[in-house]
Amino acid sequence: MKPGILKTTVVLAVLLAAAAAARAAVPLHFTPADTTLPAAVTGRLSVMIDDTVTVRTIDVTVAYDTTVVRSLGGGAGLLFTASGHQLFRGFEEPEPGVWHGYCIVMGSGLFVAGPGELFWWDFEGVADGTTPIDVISVYLSDVAGDWYPEVGLLPTTVTIGNGQSGVPAVPGDQGLRLSPNPFNPRTTVGGELPLAAPVRLTVHDARGRLVAVLHDGLLAAGPFALAWDGHDLAGRAAPGGVYLFRLDDGARPRGAKGLLLK
Repeated sequence: MKPGILKTTVVLAVLLAAAAAARAAVPLHFTPADTTLPAAVTGRLSVMIDDTVTVRTIDVTVAYDTTVVRSLGGGAGLLFTASGHQLFRGFEEPEPGVWHGYCIVMGSGLFVAGPGELFWWDFEGVADGTTPIDVISVYLSDVAGDWYPEVGLLPTTVTIGNGQSGVPAVPGDQGLRLSPNPFNPRTTVGGELPLAAPVRLTVHDARGRLVAVLHDGLLAAGPFALAWDGHDLAGRAAPGGVYLFRLDDGARPRGAKGLLLK
């Protein structure tokens, strides 16, 4: 094969691979997950990517409880800072309890690729309690600057001290299953009851406010699956973000966290 044809073939293969990746969901995660620290101690959460997809831009907005932790700032992760590329980056806190960070690789055709750290946030424990670290929005663009259509960044928690003061409104990731998760706009809540019992299954926003009631009445023993269509009590489409699912059956409450993508 002639060198020119080989070069064209390689470039075409790279572009096709990038296009295929752009159509797929890109999962991200916080590390460390569900961390616990003493009060007055600083910690760091990193937004990580495990896939090898090309990334030119990250834009992420996160909410947290200011009574439990204090923000110390954030910045571009090691994937960006070690790349040698010129970067346009920033970190801001548009309102108490919310931070917004971003980083863009400057220059046509330049990018970074995982696995590795995309962004970081430093914080300090203020008082005993547990705060959800809730994702308001997260966006990634590929080497061409086009946004990936689906990016999932599941929430996590930070517990300071014994966690007694700032308990989340509903339990998370305890005994219930969501499928799919992340979802848009529909997900199914699954679990199992050892005995028939009156059951109330509810959906709450990240601040604990009631959004929807999926079941309120007797439920038979055995496995169950109840769907949420992404609408609130008034029939309006719920905004994207973190939602908490709670099941009360007269015993210990069970729950799960889910991410509605918009």
